[in-house]
Amino acid sequence: MSNYQVLIIGGGPGGYETAIRLNQYGIDCALVEQRRVGGVCLNVGCIPTKALVKSAELWNEMKEADSFGFTVPSLNLDYSKVFERKEKIVAQLVSGVEFLFRKRKIPVFLEKAVSVARQDNAYLLRTDAGTELGAQYLIVATGSEPRGLPGIQIDEQNILSSTGVLNLQTLPRSLAVVGGGVIGCEFASIMNSFGVQTQIIEFLPRIVALEDEEISRRLTMALKKSGIAIKTGVGVQSVRQAGEEQELLLSDGSVVTAEKVLLSVGRAPVNNLDWKGESPAGERGAISIDNLMRTNLPGVYAIGDVTAKMPLAHTASKQGMIVAEHIRSLTQNTDFHFSGLEYHNIPRCTFTFPEVASVGLSEAEAKEKYTQIKVGKFPFSANGKALAMGNSFGFVKIIAREEDSRLVGMHVIGPHAAELIAQGSILISSGATAEVAENLIFAHPTLSETVKEALEDIRNLSINKI
Repeated sequence: MSNYQVLIIGGGPGGYETAIRLNQYGIDCALVEQRRVGGVCLNVGCIPTKALVKSAELWNEMKEADSFGFTVPSLNLDYSKVFERKEKIVAQLVSGVEFLFRKRKIPVFLEKAVSVARQDNAYLLRTDAGTELGAQYLIVATGSEPRGLPGIQIDEQNILSSTGVLNLQTLPRSLAVVGGGVIGCEFASIMNSFGVQTQIIEFLPRIVALEDEEISRRLTMALKKSGIAIKTGVGVQSVRQAGEEQELLLSDGSVVTAEKVLLSVGRAPVNNLDWKGESPAGERGAISIDNLMRTNLPGVYAIGDVTAKMPLAHTASKQGMIVAEHIRSLTQNTDFHFSGLEYHNIPRCTFTFPEVASVGLSEAEAKEKYTQIKVGKFPFSANGKALAMGNSFGFVKIIAREEDSRLVGMHVIGPHAAELIAQGSILISSGATAEVAENLIFAHPTLSETVKEALEDIRNLSINKI
């Protein structure tokens, strides 16, 4: 049996980055991952999806070539090459992470962790290959998996999860997306751009329901204008094969058909370890943690989607860095001061056309919490860089408390929203007020000027807002 100071179960962004950080601190650790390092995000999630997003974005731009002064005789889409490019990007990044582990001599066990038993002041982990590993500390980073719907079975042939969609090597004629959250809307945008007849069916009253309501409305408008049919406030009761089509019976009695169905109704924590004795506390499959990611078991931490706290790759990574720092303080007697993550201040991004990004509170949440708020907005249609890019749909919206103008939320829909939101994350996390605009200089001409103007609009001082 091999013994380590720390064992990490799960090799996604949270797990593999934590392993590297622990190694940087000189802490002996090993990683247990049943597939390949990188987890869902790198192998069948964030990265391959963004590769498709870029291809779809470029395809959309080429279709508008005439407006930029280019005459293109014909455009042809070869999806096999789009698929091949996606696969190469994933392979390159996964190989890069594997190289980092070899370079740092961090052991990786490509086996499934099956059981954990407490032995004195340490833990014994067994894998499906019969390997036994011991450690003083455990970090559970087992991630999440697609949720299903009662009576609707994902077969990855006709009824697909996000993994199944990414594995399609040819485009379907039509696609019904069940679930209008981040994943559903992203794939709807991608497939619609490639010419697939696409529709979204969402049980809630609006798509991307966790976003600011105004952002949701504008995204709905944009997606419908691009040709995506959207039905909200209706559920899917059953799906059955009808020739080469799938028939979806909806809760309002209507029936829609599509060649393929994407089931994107959320993800569930993967928490299937057999704990020999007391197991980590939690509910609905998630593991409960405190502000230092500790579970109720001594020496056991949990990070990432398995905790169900803002389930995003960068959440897992940040949680892992905190755990690494805390274990370092315990094993090397270093100083450690941390009050806890503010999960609502973690940026969220949706890579649709147009992009959506947010950080902090929505307008409705801010009103509920503070009663009196101020809102500044600025449209991309009044921004020189956006107009020059030919991409001027959307706006930046910044929310501040009335009492002291402290910034509490930022929401963007439009070009490069996912990049711009980092500015909001910095401003809000640092406790900045709207007056911060007086001390910052934004380069011209840039999309970032929309952030400056939105900040100024909080005080009714925007220069270019009509």
